[in-house]
Amino acid sequence: MTSPAPPRILEVVGSGPVAAAFALFALRQGFAPDEIALERHPGPVPAALAGRVLALSLGSTQLLSRIAAAPRAAPILSVDVSVLGHPGRTRLRAEELGVPALGHVLRYPELMRVLGDALDRHFASPAEAAPSDAPIRVHAEGDTGPDPALRVFDQTALLAEVGVERAHGAVAYECFTAHGPLALLPLPEAHRCSLVWCDRPEASERRARLSPEALADELRQTFGATLGRLTIASPVACWPMARRMRRTLCTAREVWIGNAAQGLHPVAGQGLNLGLRDAFVLAQALGDARAHDRAPAEALPAYVRARAADRDATVALTDLLARVFALAPLHPLQSVTLGLLDVAAPMRAAVARRFMFGRR
Repeated sequence: MTSPAPPRILEVVGSGPVAAAFALFALRQGFAPDEIALERHPGPVPAALAGRVLALSLGSTQLLSRIAAAPRAAPILSVDVSVLGHPGRTRLRAEELGVPALGHVLRYPELMRVLGDALDRHFASPAEAAPSDAPIRVHAEGDTGPDPALRVFDQTALLAEVGVERAHGAVAYECFTAHGPLALLPLPEAHRCSLVWCDRPEASERRARLSPEALADELRQTFGATLGRLTIASPVACWPMARRMRRTLCTAREVWIGNAAQGLHPVAGQGLNLGLRDAFVLAQALGDARAHDRAPAEALPAYVRARAADRDATVALTDLLARVFALAPLHPLQSVTLGLLDVAAPMRAAVARRFMFGRR
């Protein structure tokens, strides 16, 4: 006679990387697979996500190493930050900080592959997943709610993969232009980068209508000749830029993490990293409640308090970079500031560690 399955305790709403990571972190905290109801969608990654490129900080890479095999990714060994048309710049270097990499860049399907493999070792196949009446519902992706704190940046990001004549050398470039940041991030292939070019909506939409050759020419005129000849190596997509923050992060039995809690401007690539830290800390809070024989719901307010400082600081820093560096009259001063930062090693290290690990 088989014993009945344990009651569901956690229901995870979402099937993206933060949802998957939370479920795997919860297993490490002592929850059994049968206690977690998890969305699993068979088949390939949706087309809208298949071309997405992700930037993982060193802290996120370390968290993921606890739950999944290392994905195929390009290390970021240095980050070059500049202001278009001005000489001041700063470079953050992994070697200088004594770390193997500042972060990694990978494609969305690759991250979902390694997380899916890890889930397969523990959870039922998607066809066998049962409906849930779990007392705790974790929203890990989707809308941030009916009344988010909203900030619109009047920017649209143009996204594409770019072929580069000269090997990128594991360098990530962030160049602040008159109306938004332009980033070229190294991909696992030595001559391939991910482009995120933020500008006014009409400018980004105009560029998206250009031929690949014309777009590559305009990109090289803006970015410069550092990487040699550039080619557009993928379809081009446009994404309007706005920041959304859910005002209420938990109720008596529900909690919101990752993109369900906040959506950030892509400058500095902090959205997924913040979400993975959400997932880790929530699993830890629920595990602590279980270890002390407390109801899981008691962990939710403690989780919100534990995440407040990191969340608020990351959102504020991202907003500041997105808005202040788009003010062209301040670019000369910003260029000088970047130049001073480049010779101030302690300050440069503090900035780098904030981006690698968030606010601790």
